[in-house]
Amino acid sequence: MASERDPILRADFVQHISQYPATSLLVLDEVSKDNRTYAHLWGCSLHGSRVEIHQPYVRKHRFSMLATMALDKGIIAAQVVEGSFMRDLFLQYLCDDLVSANLFSSNCF
Repeated sequence: MASERDPILRADFVQHISQYPATSLLVLDEVSKDNRTYAHLWGCSLHGSRVEIHQPYVRKHRFSMLATMALDKGIIAAQVVEGSFMRDLFLQYLCDDLVSANLFSSNCF
C-alpha cells in the first residue's frame, strides 16, 4: 500500500498509461457478498471476550460478481456466479463476455 503512494512510481505509471487513449482502457472489479459480510465488519468487544451479535449465520449462499467498465460506455459486461471466481471461470468470462461480444478484434486465448 505504501509503495502505491510513492510519487515517483505513480508518475511512472501515469507516463506509461498515457500512451493509450482513455476510450481503450477497461477496468475489471470483483465483489463478493454473503449474508455475513457486514456482521464481520462491525463487531467489537473487550479484549479476551467474544462479540455477541445477532446476524444471520448462513454459509451456503455466497455470490461473486465480476464487472468490466469502459470509461466511455459504462459497464459493458458483468457475470454473477455462486461461489468464487476461479482461474478457469475468469478466463471463460474474458472469452465469452468480452472477446466474443465484438469488443475486441483479437482471438480468444
